[in-house]
Amino acid sequence: MFKKCIFSLLMVGLVLSAQNASAYLVATEPARLNPNVATDIFIAGFGGDQGNQFTHSAVLGARISRDRFPARQRVIIAAVNDSAGYEGSLLEKGGLNLRRADKDGLTGERLVATLNSLGVRASSMQFYGHANTYNGFRLQTKYKRLDHDDDSFAALGRFIRTDGFAVIHSCNSAWLLAPTAARLWNRPVFGSFAGSNFQNLKSDGQWYYNDPGFYPGNLSWKSSTSQLTQNTLSCADGRCVRLKPVNIPYHDSFGRFSRGLGFYKVFAPDATQIPRALVHLTMLYPTKSPATPSSTRVEFATALADWMCPSDKSMEKYNACKAAIVNEEFRSKPFLSYFSGTPIACNNTSCNTKVKCKAFKVVFSVPCKTYDVAEGRSTVFSDTLKQAFAGFDDMKNGGFSLR
Repeated sequence: MFKKCIFSLLMVGLVLSAQNASAYLVATEPARLNPNVATDIFIAGFGGDQGNQFTHSAVLGARISRDRFPARQRVIIAAVNDSAGYEGSLLEKGGLNLRRADKDGLTGERLVATLNSLGVRASSMQFYGHANTYNGFRLQTKYKRLDHDDDSFAALGRFIRTDGFAVIHSCNSAWLLAPTAARLWNRPVFGSFAGSNFQNLKSDGQWYYNDPGFYPGNLSWKSSTSQLTQNTLSCADGRCVRLKPVNIPYHDSFGRFSRGLGFYKVFAPDATQIPRALVHLTMLYPTKSPATPSSTRVEFATALADWMCPSDKSMEKYNACKAAIVNEEFRSKPFLSYFSGTPIACNNTSCNTKVKCKAFKVVFSVPCKTYDVAEGRSTVFSDTLKQAFAGFDDMKNGGFSLR
């Protein structure tokens, strides 16, 4: 998958055709939502050659939310890949109540209408799916995506609380989608400057990309979620997966990019929004050692390392990166980076490198390319960590609370 990126109410007993891929499911916890209760929303796009892994990622995200923020509600909106009956059962096994199985395809307009009908606002809104810089995030159909200049995309911001944030777990979502969303929604939004790939836990307790050759062959995959969740659940059929940016610049059919980043970059129109968002994401991300509001500084640093450090097979680069975070080396080393390539230089709203796409992909096999608009070495890794620890200190000092 490194070489082929992953871009490319109540209705009981409703089962759609096993071959109907033009449908979507809505599941909630609890069955009756309270508009006044904080809610985490997970949106899983059509998987295509990746099967149900986006839906599995959303279900694991909901499980993490349940453990770390039990007072919250949860919503999953998922495009059907093959069978609404089977995929609905995945959501129910994940502890949610299947509320709706719509025979229509999931489009931006239907996503907005569905969120409007649920009547809740998100503490976090996380997207899992294929995306590219050329035409945006794939909800269902390959050719009508959720793009950064769509009216439906702009409308999603009204469903996120003023203290909430969003993550677009997709390939190259930080070039156009995330910074545009941050500006339109006036919320912190995380995106990827590289390909985004699936990871699983191995028996040594570490996350590895699940492509052959990218994990130690002498280890076995974890069989349950005992390390991740309070209630142990089976990891059978690839149900214990998360998405994480790969640690190399993107080189594939949609572009040859000169720079990148090995972790999700956050954008926000107001820099004061970022520290809280970084703490919040760290507590909702499926990390091998959980971070909670009661975590110590070292525990928080360990969880930060889990999503910000490279997941290399040997763990050498990961361990060096983790040590730099725990020891807070970033405070005296502004250009610190563990990216295998040239890291992109950015501030809180924009970057020194942009992406431009040609109008007709049918004519040009590689429609997008990057170009530099300003000089400067990247300080994104160090800046992000400074903001994250500032948020942690603010939370511990009573500046805000996460519930």
